[in-house]
Amino acid sequence: MSSDIASASSQDRRKSRETKNNHAWGIFLAIVATITIGGYFVVHDQTLYTPGDKLFDLGFNLGLAGGLMMMTLLLYPLRKRIKLFHGLGLLPTWFKWHMVLGILGPLTIIFHSTYHVYIPYFHPVGSVNAAVAILCMLLVSGSGTFGRFFYTKIHHGLYGRQATVNEIKASLEQSGDVKSTFNFAPEIEKKMADFKTYAEANSQSGKLGLVQFAAIGYRAHQLKQALVKQLHVVMHDQAREKNFTASQNNSLEKMYAEYSELIVSFVNAVRDAAQFHTYERLFSYWHIFHIPLVYMMVFATFYHVYWALAVLM
Repeated sequence: MSSDIASASSQDRRKSRETKNNHAWGIFLAIVATITIGGYFVVHDQTLYTPGDKLFDLGFNLGLAGGLMMMTLLLYPLRKRIKLFHGLGLLPTWFKWHMVLGILGPLTIIFHSTYHVYIPYFHPVGSVNAAVAILCMLLVSGSGTFGRFFYTKIHHGLYGRQATVNEIKASLEQSGDVKSTFNFAPEIEKKMADFKTYAEANSQSGKLGLVQFAAIGYRAHQLKQALVKQLHVVMHDQAREKNFTASQNNSLEKMYAEYSELIVSFVNAVRDAAQFHTYERLFSYWHIFHIPLVYMMVFATFYHVYWALAVLM
């Protein structure tokens, strides 16, 4: 049993790293959102600058910096796919900066525009080509956020290597010998085994439909909460029956925490194995949507820069 708990703890450490990365990403997005909202009240009246009023003023330089950030994003797929660039730094580091610049670039462009974008009927002021460029940029940035979510579902951690279904199932088997660990709580043991059977039956051959996909996720969430509560009741009932001492109750609480983590690891592994192929398909569909947007953004950006320079010069 100790080896089972140790294996579960190893998985939990990996999950802990993923959680920290997700928290850091959430904080970063919160800061960007705050700056975006606050920036509207600072630059919208165009008293500090106007977008590209003249060459190399603040408005022009913001647009230049944002455009360079968005163009720099294209280096990541080159680093990923062209052998000549494979020796240039670690791919996870490139991916991290790809995501960061994918947020900071649009933020800088928004400040460059002073929040004045041509929108038919609503805000019919400004250039159409600038509106097309910023729309494409925001679509690319927004779709990148979805891509990041799908990426985390088929990789070990955000910046790790791609997971396989067999690896996830192996982690499931390593998460503990459920029958020997929970023999004192046969109802919990049965519910965990039933959920595994249910998830595998609904995901065979990788044809999990969206309804079953959502149902498995929802059922996993509900099951984790219910089993952890049930475990607490079972363990404390048995402690009262056996008149545990204070020392034994302290040990019981530690064991409860370990077993709770084991339940969560088990259910998550079953859910991940069942949903893996669907997330893989969603990630491939996302690529089909995302790549054309990138080309549209590049074309619209170059046209906007050409038009702006022609006007200024």
